[in-house]
Amino acid sequence: MHKRLYRSVEDVLDRIDHSAGDERMLRDILRELVENPATRDLGVVSGRLYRQEKDAYRLFESLGGKGEAIAGKTVGRDYQVVRDLEARRLLVISPESPGFDPELEADLAGVDSAAILVGSGPAYILSLGIQHHGSEEDLLVLLETIRAAVGLKLRAQALADQVRQASTIQQSLIPPTLPRFAGFDIAAVTVPADDVGGDVYDVQEVEAGALGVLIADASGHGLPAALQARDVVIGMRMGQSKGEKITGMVSRLNRVIHDSGLASRFISLFYGELEPSGNLVYVNGGHCPPLLLANDDEVFELMTCGPVLGPLPDAVYRRGYVALRPGEILILFTDGVTERGQSDDDDEPDDFGRDRLVEAVKELRHEPAAAIVEEILARVRAYGRGPLADDVTILVIKRLTAANYPPAEDLTPVPPSTRR
Repeated sequence: MHKRLYRSVEDVLDRIDHSAGDERMLRDILRELVENPATRDLGVVSGRLYRQEKDAYRLFESLGGKGEAIAGKTVGRDYQVVRDLEARRLLVISPESPGFDPELEADLAGVDSAAILVGSGPAYILSLGIQHHGSEEDLLVLLETIRAAVGLKLRAQALADQVRQASTIQQSLIPPTLPRFAGFDIAAVTVPADDVGGDVYDVQEVEAGALGVLIADASGHGLPAALQARDVVIGMRMGQSKGEKITGMVSRLNRVIHDSGLASRFISLFYGELEPSGNLVYVNGGHCPPLLLANDDEVFELMTCGPVLGPLPDAVYRRGYVALRPGEILILFTDGVTERGQSDDDDEPDDFGRDRLVEAVKELRHEPAAAIVEEILARVRAYGRGPLADDVTILVIKRLTAANYPPAEDLTPVPPSTRR
């Protein structure tokens, strides 16, 4: 192919790379092929686009030749030429083609054609009317290049659509507003590192006077992690609706994740049920230990009660207990917070870490829960360089100190072993 044709190919591929939407892209490509001087040198005089319907292809764009006068015409999928094109994906159509219908072809183009088939659900036919005074070999190379590039673009757009759908599903599972729970101020945020993430949280009233609080982190991030995190939320909500005990819910979910065929992946999970008295019963399945900031500024960790979910089908999970006294703060988070790192070029390439998180909560303890969440997120973002490398989720539960709330001495005592 001569240099002008190479430039034509580059122009078309650039349109493919920067296009938005299947049919807009195909219209742009068709116009480039019909109007570019290099393709005219190959004998291209017209172009048509067809969209697959149930039993036919309907023409929806026509340039040159008979123009818009033939828009809307259909070609049946039982036409031999169409069957051959569907099988080969690229075809030169002439009176010598098997099953060639002179009357039908004259109605559409009146000249020989070269066509490519791209996409699926629906498929599209891009057909060029040709007057043979150029190199057929060059034309076929051009069309095969375009067919391959369009196919890649369509697959990329289909994947992007799936990611957007997964993101929509994931966002629909995250509570748009958190339920009010008398005596407590609760706020949360989740920020995926990719378009969708593997972090998730949920706050739901499981019964009158009990609030279910969930935070989970699927290994990795992106679409596979997001789908697994989605399944965790759905599974836990199903258990809540049936009134299952929390150890039973987590054990059953662990078995489901293991049996899903993705046992090479895993998900950490913290789930607790909070009562108005401040008592919290929980299960920690391999998740970052939530931090309880006591009124004397001492910090307690809610340690794990079992392994991460997925790898071990018969894993055992135990309950833990703790009580939030008025003025105390519980912060749940994923490792995207504490493991937020700096560039290797920095003087201090260590992670954000637990100590910085504790320091932030202590400084902000008199602020509303939403302000605490927002400031911690801002500090995590500012600590690293560039975009987040991992999903970040923060959930803060702050017990208020209003006069009508139970005093600390009226709360159920907490065994020392739960605060260590």
